Amino acid sequence: MLTIDGLKKALRNAQSEIEAHKDTLTDLDRAIGDGDHGINMSRGFDAVSAILDDDYESLGALSKKVGMTLMAKVGGAAGPLYGSAFVKAATAFGDATEADFPLVKQALEEGAASIKARGKSEVGQKTMVDVWEPFLKGLSDSDDYAEKLDRLVHDTEDMKATKGRASYFGENSRGTVDPGAMSSAIILKAIMKEVG
Repeated sequence: MLTIDGLKKALRNAQSEIEAHKDTLTDLDRAIGDGDHGINMSRGFDAVSAILDDDYESLGALSKKVGMTLMAKVGGAAGPLYGSAFVKAATAFGDATEADFPLVKQALEEGAASIKARGKSEVGQKTMVDVWEPFLKGLSDSDDYAEKLDRLVHDTEDMKATKGRASYFGENSRGTVDPGAMSSAIILKAIMKEVG
């Protein structure tokens, strides 16, 4: 069951993991983007961390506030994408104060659909969609979430980017893991850890 406190804990854990991987995310983005993903995600999750001491009456209210905070604080393409994912997830969570596995999955699927729509991206274009959609497809509560997410992130290394800043690098985008895929895996791992 994912409780309000559980989601707060997940977001705090995501923040510390993003902080720990900030330089890696920035280096990856420097290789195939504009080099600010780690810095932007760190700034965004620092801001999220600051709202977690407040009281929220539902998972939906917390998720919406997280989304609005990310939209306001994360620069680059990631802010609107992650922000809209949490706002859409909030609709699925609604007034629930705790969510079982099917509801969490539904909320994350809403988030993934929002990322696809806003980024106009599909699986195979070397973006965060390459983690979100395949991870949720056929996901069961007995899966090894961390192993599955690590594999999906690794799979982006050999892809040629055809969307976003990385697409300007063409064939040269191969050989580098997508930074958005890596930050997505960090966030999804943190959430799924609290569901079990």
